[in-house]
Amino acid sequence: MKPRIQTLGLFLSVSAILLGFGAWYYLERMTHLDMAFQTFLILKSGHLEIQSGRFGAAVTQVWPLAAQWMGLPLKGVLFAYSIGHAAWPVLLASLAWVWGQWRWSMVILLSATLLTTHTFFWLSEMPQGLVFLCAVYAWMHYKGSFSRFKWWEWGLWLAALWTAFYFHPMVLYANLFIGLFFLLEPGRDRGWKIMHVAAMGLFIGLAVLKYKVLKLDWYDAAAIKRQDAFGQLWPHWLDIDSNHQFLAWSIQDYWLVWLVIFGGIIWAIRQHRFTQAAFMALWPLGFVLLVNVPFHDSIGKQFYMENLYLPLAVYAAVPLMFLVFNQPKEGLSNRAFWVLFVLFGLSFWRISQAAKEWNLRLRWERQLLQTTHSRPLKKLIIQESQVPMDLLKMSWGSPYEFLLLSALEHPDSARCVIITDQPSRYDSLMSRPALFLGTFKNYPFESLPSQYFGLKDTSGYVKYESK
Repeated sequence: MKPRIQTLGLFLSVSAILLGFGAWYYLERMTHLDMAFQTFLILKSGHLEIQSGRFGAAVTQVWPLAAQWMGLPLKGVLFAYSIGHAAWPVLLASLAWVWGQWRWSMVILLSATLLTTHTFFWLSEMPQGLVFLCAVYAWMHYKGSFSRFKWWEWGLWLAALWTAFYFHPMVLYANLFIGLFFLLEPGRDRGWKIMHVAAMGLFIGLAVLKYKVLKLDWYDAAAIKRQDAFGQLWPHWLDIDSNHQFLAWSIQDYWLVWLVIFGGIIWAIRQHRFTQAAFMALWPLGFVLLVNVPFHDSIGKQFYMENLYLPLAVYAAVPLMFLVFNQPKEGLSNRAFWVLFVLFGLSFWRISQAAKEWNLRLRWERQLLQTTHSRPLKKLIIQESQVPMDLLKMSWGSPYEFLLLSALEHPDSARCVIITDQPSRYDSLMSRPALFLGTFKNYPFESLPSQYFGLKDTSGYVKYESK
């Protein structure tokens, strides 16, 4: 089979599976924590709900918004949101293919799958930003140098990199890795190098602007405060629980990405690219410390920490496609095809195994709704100690999760249920008959869209007691 044909076949197959997984697991992905909260806000306001200035998230939020404008039921809105997240890397990989940058198409798909485990179900702006950054570099490589930019493409380039940066702060490190990797590549001309230096310089400038000049919101300010841990934990950066936990996760879930990174290093050494090999070895290790030291107290939250580790997939995929599989130019060789086939296959198998945990979480919440349905007083305040928090992971999203799950069959079946570690916080509000209690804000029933949440229960809230 011709290299380009088999490469196209792999690209289309992986894209189809990504979309299929997004469709099949749409409830596991959309009815918990951040996605449940953002869906609730989008349906309530009827417009985009950008959090912490990460405006790049609009590319996925337009999907549920469009479904709402089309008058689709709640199931259609949630389905569209999940498909939107899966379609984003597929669309970008397709665009890179159109530009003739098939290697970048594979990097984008690998970035979306190679390390992804629990982050297929707990979604954030990080994976969206990483694949977008790769697409920007695909366009840059398609142009080759600034000398080939048309006048209007300068503004497009600046806007694209600005957007990539504002998807998630950690995208900065992926950008620096890509830029430095190609700067260390021998035989490149001056125009090529200038383009990569400029891309890195723009990101560094944006970081200085955001964190040193502009006022930070509370979320980013808290993240910056975590950097104090480097001073507090020195000289014990290596002997911390988060490193030990990461090693365990790497053996259990992330070994594939390390295998690819190690393979790239060995290949670089065999090609006598010793500086590049040293860079490829030291950068991922330094990055892991950059994550683990500030977040040394988050060892029990794999889904959250995994989100921060996702750039490791870029550190593995870029050398694999541009160093190890650098020939032939028209597509993957037979050996490269089968290596990628196995990598993608193992990645999708790992995601399917992780799905079991998120499905159990979904089933537990549905079971709670079912077992409390016949109670005369159905608006519940539940204490964290009464529920399996190891399964639920975090409780702050519970009011939005239960609202969505209960309203799936019909808007009038919507329920008000909240799990909290501070039930006394709501004591003065329990007798309010038409108030939806949320984690961050409470909402009168009339302020919620009745076509999705037809809340009819005007009784008071009660504290949950299991029978």
